[in-house]
Amino acid sequence: MLMRKSADDSSLVKKIKKGDEKAFELLFYRYYPRLFAFAREVVQSENIANDMVQDVYLKLWEKRGDLRDISVKNLLYTMVRNQCLNYLRDRRVINNKKVTLSDMNQIEELYNIDFQSKIPDKLLEQQLNEEIQQVMNKLPEKAREVFRLSRIKGLQNKEIAEELNVSQKNVEKHISKALQLFRKYFQM
Repeated sequence: MLMRKSADDSSLVKKIKKGDEKAFELLFYRYYPRLFAFAREVVQSENIANDMVQDVYLKLWEKRGDLRDISVKNLLYTMVRNQCLNYLRDRRVINNKKVTLSDMNQIEELYNIDFQSKIPDKLLEQQLNEEIQQVMNKLPEKAREVFRLSRIKGLQNKEIAEELNVSQKNVEKHISKALQLFRKYFQM
C-alpha cells in the first residue's frame, strides 16, 4: 500500500529534480534518522547502516532527473529496504545462513511502525513501557518513588507527602523534576 506524498515533499522533489542542493539537504535531514535506525535494526551494524543510507541518498541525487511525482518517503524506504535485503542475502551466502520468513516479516513490521505509523498495540505498549522505565531509572531514587506514586498509583500530592513523610512542596519539586526529564526524553 503506497502512502500519498505530502505537499511539502512534492515541492522538495521538484526542487531536487532541478538540482537544488538545499532541498536535497533538507530531504536528507528529514528522513535520514529514521532510515538509519531502520537499517541499523535490520543489519545490526551502525557503520553498514550509515553506508547504506548514504548510498541511497547518493543514488537518489544521481538519478534526480528521473524522479517522478511519487512519495519520496516511500521511495527512500524502499531503496533502504532493498539495500538491507541485498546485504542480508549476500551475508547469507557468505555465512551460508538463510534469511528466514520471520526475518522478512520483522523487516516489514519495522516499516509499518516507522513509516506508516501502523504500530501493533502490544508492541507500542511494550516499547513505551520500556522507554518510561529507562527514564524512571535516570531519576534520583526519591523523585522516582514520588513519580511512581503520583503517576502510576494515582495518589494525590498530599497522600504522597504523608506516605513518604515529606512536605507537599518537596513532592511537587520531585514531580516537576521527573516531568522535566520525561519532556526532555520524549521531545524527539
